[in-house]
Amino acid sequence: MRDRGPWPTLALGAAVVIVALGVGRVNGVGPLAASPAPQTVTDPREMVARSFQAVLDADAVHLDGTLTGAIPGTLVDRPEKTVSLAGSKLSIDIRAHDARTQAHLVIPALDLSLDTVTVWNDAWYRYSATAAWTRTTAGDASAKAGVDVNPLTFVDRLREFLAGPLISASEKEVACASASGHCHEVLVNAGPDPSRILGAALPDGRGVELPDVPIIVTLDTDAVTLRPQHLEIIGASGDGTVTFDLVLDASRWNGDVTIDQPPGG
Repeated sequence: MRDRGPWPTLALGAAVVIVALGVGRVNGVGPLAASPAPQTVTDPREMVARSFQAVLDADAVHLDGTLTGAIPGTLVDRPEKTVSLAGSKLSIDIRAHDARTQAHLVIPALDLSLDTVTVWNDAWYRYSATAAWTRTTAGDASAKAGVDVNPLTFVDRLREFLAGPLISASEKEVACASASGHCHEVLVNAGPDPSRILGAALPDGRGVELPDVPIIVTLDTDAVTLRPQHLEIIGASGDGTVTFDLVLDASRWNGDVTIDQPPGG
């Protein structure tokens, strides 16, 4: 099987954040303990943090996503000058109460079809529905991606990041497709720091080739429950060589979701 570059690390690094936070919820410790009612929250930064917590408080959540944009081919071991991300699709199931996730990522331009499963600290990935599973650990994946997933401190560190002097956040009320029909639309100018996780995961030290990519986050979260409904993350480097637009929509809250450990692996 040929090397697929950073994609397993990036996908598992993202999934393990949810897994580690799920451990915190199961143990009933850290920043996921009881907190004020969601409808009393007025700070847009806290709305973002509490939306993460709402995902973790649910029995199960399903997310569907799309990804568009473009990146230099050299960042992912491709001969093309520019690789288009158009047509990319992502689906994620999260069962935080027993620390399980499964995800499916398709990027047509890279001929990539990646499946991942995490169960507590164990993680698996494969490149097609007929391929054998490769086993790793969530801790290894998160370390390679430069992500600290300590479940006792993650939400507090998110709050600290959002409180930074260079981070701006605003909020307005909008109609939406959530359970209550009303959402807080939170706009966060997150700067380039989140995109540097991508640079840390790139192979052969190519992270130094990644330009700064300022990130704009738009979150629609239910005004009553603070359950996230719609999330959009947009990034564009100053030189225009890196652009992306990731859209995630949450559905099937507390549905019957089965996530099994892969056979073999």
